[in-house]
Amino acid sequence: MAPRPTTNYIPHKCLPVKNYILRRSFMPSVRKSIEINAPTEVVFDVIANQPERMPEWWPPLEEQERVTPPPTQVGSVSRYVYNMMGVKIKGEHEVIELEPNARLVVQTKSGLDSTFTYTMQPQGAGTLLTVEVEYNLPGSILGKMLNKLAVEGKNERDLEEGLNNLKRMLES
Repeated sequence: MAPRPTTNYIPHKCLPVKNYILRRSFMPSVRKSIEINAPTEVVFDVIANQPERMPEWWPPLEEQERVTPPPTQVGSVSRYVYNMMGVKIKGEHEVIELEPNARLVVQTKSGLDSTFTYTMQPQGAGTLLTVEVEYNLPGSILGKMLNKLAVEGKNERDLEEGLNNLKRMLES
């Protein structure tokens, strides 16, 4: 009798699976929205076209620099230094989706395993900005426990503080 394939079997031709949609479905995430009294074009410009300014408003980001020259487009790369609870992590991220004045998706290429999705919607004379950060911690069970105990709350606080900083910066 021939052995029966298990339900976990994935044909070799499907590996490695680093598909954006599959990646997103298994990653913990934090998501917040804020109304900013500035036009969508201004909000988008700072987030998408001025990545070197991100440390001014995103608390754990210590450094950010362009690797590829402007203008920002799909494939643009930036280098960062991120302070995660006292541990400095260096890496690069890449723009994987860009819709001017509406949406920007940035995915890490090295360092932290994360995806940042920025969505901007006109709201009267201002903008409703929604940011979702999806991330993965190494070590399956231990990583999940650490996430629930400490990282998720810290990421939520950092995201809220970052959005409030960006709001103050753009409204002043």
